Amino acid sequence: MADTYKSCFKDDISVYMEVRFHELSKDAFRHCRHVVMSFDEYIHGLGLDEKRVTFETVEGWIRKTGTGITANTSAQHVHYIRHFLLYLSECGYSCAIPRNIRVKDTYVPYLYSDDELTRIFRAADSIENREPPKNKWAYLEMPMLLRLLYCCGMRVGEAVNITVGDIDFYRQTILLRVTKKYKQRLVPISDELADQIYRYCVSMEILQEPAAFVFPGADRNSPLAANSVRNYFKAILEKSGITREGYGKGERGPCLHCLRHTFAVKSFAKSGKEGMNARDAVPFLSTYLGHDSLQETEKYLKYSGDYFSDTVTMFDEFAGGLFPEVKFDA
Repeated sequence: MADTYKSCFKDDISVYMEVRFHELSKDAFRHCRHVVMSFDEYIHGLGLDEKRVTFETVEGWIRKTGTGITANTSAQHVHYIRHFLLYLSECGYSCAIPRNIRVKDTYVPYLYSDDELTRIFRAADSIENREPPKNKWAYLEMPMLLRLLYCCGMRVGEAVNITVGDIDFYRQTILLRVTKKYKQRLVPISDELADQIYRYCVSMEILQEPAAFVFPGADRNSPLAANSVRNYFKAILEKSGITREGYGKGERGPCLHCLRHTFAVKSFAKSGKEGMNARDAVPFLSTYLGHDSLQETEKYLKYSGDYFSDTVTMFDEFAGGLFPEVKFDA
């Protein structure tokens, strides 16, 4: 890492960030680095030369960085800096440790209708193989990747890191090794999806290469970047006539991650229609999605409107007041 730090803690920060680089996902590390660099610049700007952090210093930084951002984002900043200050304390320095900020979760996910999904997949299937492209495999990758995200409810970071060796076509499972909070899990796939992935691997000429990334980036030695997938998806949404404008506070609007939300709601609704008791369905879905708790799954079954009103009723009956007010603990 080529980051340069300026404060009296610069050497300690370098060691800390090296450790965090190997602990966190790419997105989480990017956020962590942004926050710690902000704190480093703040301390440097104060002219502090003693390796000691007071409550006044922490509160001043929180006030400065909290201007113009949402309460959720500010809470995330405090979470990252709290972790860093705990590290400094373990190194023997006197540091005031801020409390985590608890904020109400006002997030409302977007759910794709069947018609919108049809248009999305049609647009993905029509991506042209242009020369010279930044990614010569995009016209093959995006149709398969979007179907995998929707059909299995994966996070994009999990999907792009799948290798051919992680796929068991005989048992029809995919082993996710790179996941949130470092928990590997097996994801079952249907006959039809397994067949599509098999034919895709044949087209990509990687079927006999266990170490090959299923969704390579600019070359076969690295995975497709999650941000690249999001950029492709934005273009696909535009081509599908699905707009991201006009959404209120807390409403995310259509985006790539909402494929995972749509999967969760439809899966829960399907389990109810097939006669599965909600008490059995919710824990199963929570495990399938890789969640640590039912509270995380509850967030995926929350949305505005009457898209799946029966599903909301079914989940509320199961929860029985278990989640009267959802809060985000940064």
